[in-house]
Amino acid sequence: MAVTDFYSLPLVTQSGDYTQETLEKVVETVQFSIFCFTFPFYILVTYFMLDALHRGIDELSTPFFRLCITTAFIDIWTLLNNYLGAMFPKWGWGTRVYLFLDGYYAHTYLYFAWASGICQAMCVSLLATNRVSAILFPSKHTRMWTSSRLRIAIAIQFLPGLLAGIATFFNETQLYRNSKNGVVPRFKSEIFIGVLFGIAGLFLAIVCIYLILAYCYLLFMLRKSSNAIKSSHFAKSRAVIKKKEVKLFIMSSITVTIQISILVLVIIYATSLLNFPLDTFYLCYNAIRFLKKCNVPTG
Repeated sequence: MAVTDFYSLPLVTQSGDYTQETLEKVVETVQFSIFCFTFPFYILVTYFMLDALHRGIDELSTPFFRLCITTAFIDIWTLLNNYLGAMFPKWGWGTRVYLFLDGYYAHTYLYFAWASGICQAMCVSLLATNRVSAILFPSKHTRMWTSSRLRIAIAIQFLPGLLAGIATFFNETQLYRNSKNGVVPRFKSEIFIGVLFGIAGLFLAIVCIYLILAYCYLLFMLRKSSNAIKSSHFAKSRAVIKKKEVKLFIMSSITVTIQISILVLVIIYATSLLNFPLDTFYLCYNAIRFLKKCNVPTG
């Protein structure tokens, strides 16, 4: 298998704006610094969660935390795909390896990039569903999330994204070179990209609406429970509910804000409202997704 000549690749279109390029460099440097510092801890926390699950610690063996563990795996997979498939080759790290892999690398990265986005949306939706079902069906909640049904929920976290990602194989890919002696994988067809963004926008809109409704309902029910406890004898219980309410409000606000931000970004790019290039879109998109990984679900 011959290695593709680097200088035979088409040159990626760049804005030439010094301010934009400087901002891009600063954002990428800050993100990578945080990634290098936090990623080992993320792996460690995931390991301890798995260890607690294996040892049967009750509080960390609930269906909610099992879903959190699989969500953590998807986040780790997304981070690695982003850096190994996009950032490292863009910075010119290991260029010859990526040139050798050529189309195989481009298709693999783009497949997992689109698949992981859907998987992450399904994860936050299922975590919200788990919390809502605990309020709606308190007596049946444990039976609803038994091991067999939990496997179905975990499959829902993965399968829709992995299956939808297959659509990326129906278009040819192309490696481009940039001024950093790096390579950038992209789809060839602009029409195909437009269709993907349209579908992604519709899917994200549905997810955002569901999350808003789910978390508003949860907050309403927690507030209702808190107000129902009037007696001073139950002041401690009310304080516990109030604490849960605050934690849920913070987590839900971050989750919904991030999903809406991604939706707005997709709409802006798909409709060319601001007419910014694809590189700028991915810079903003990856920054938002990076923030999402800092939002640790609590329950």
